Amino acid sequence: MPLKGKTVFITGGTGGIGVPLVSMLREAGATVKVYDRSQDGDLSENIDRICNSLSENTPDILINMAGFNDFNYAEDQNYEAIHRLNLLVPMKLCQAALPGMKARNSGKIVNIGSMTALIPLPHLTGYASAKAGLKAFNDALRRELGGTNITVTHIIPRAVRTGANTGTRAEINEKTGVHHDNPEDVAKRIYKAIINNEREVRFGWPERLFAFLNANIPFIIDQGLQKNRKIGEEILNTHNSKMERNDEENTSDKRLAS
Repeated sequence: MPLKGKTVFITGGTGGIGVPLVSMLREAGATVKVYDRSQDGDLSENIDRICNSLSENTPDILINMAGFNDFNYAEDQNYEAIHRLNLLVPMKLCQAALPGMKARNSGKIVNIGSMTALIPLPHLTGYASAKAGLKAFNDALRRELGGTNITVTHIIPRAVRTGANTGTRAEINEKTGVHHDNPEDVAKRIYKAIINNEREVRFGWPERLFAFLNANIPFIIDQGLQKNRKIGEEILNTHNSKMERNDEENTSDKRLAS
């Protein structure tokens, strides 16, 4: 797909992968509208307004990149917030853009998923389930649009060195030997997928092998991830203990001050 003169709407365009990708798209001659949370407000809260805008001014290319993960015990995760931003928001943005794309019988949708959708990891239940839902949505939508000139691309990165992988998430990645990609390299691969109208891009080896094993012989992955589970529990328990001590100290300081 030639990009010169094309219009692009992208969420997550101010992040580690988004910044270099936006730069590449603009250098290729595309006009890019970046949803900037710091200026435009919370994406989930403003979803209706954004959908109306996309319906009225449908871009040639829609890129859904915004998202967040929460490394935590299942019972401590905010599933509603995680699923809203990682799954429901991109689905609704696609819904908003589709009528305009169908009217001109052309368009491109790019959804950024995660390898955790194919290799669901312990303590990432909300994120993994949301991204798995996005994978299913992407596949179903691509097949539904098979008789049109609207293409759908699913990008499945592994861990990337961005602000999303900090704190306890960075610690678990380091202690379990997770492979990381540089955001610039991931952006280049996404750009190539857009140009070539690729259907799906999976990053990493042995991650692609593990994804195959998880789909076909899941008990092997179950056993292999028990080490990750134990390391994750140690990290979370240590983190939670520190948080509790800090809360107790803050409460004590307030009492002394009063």
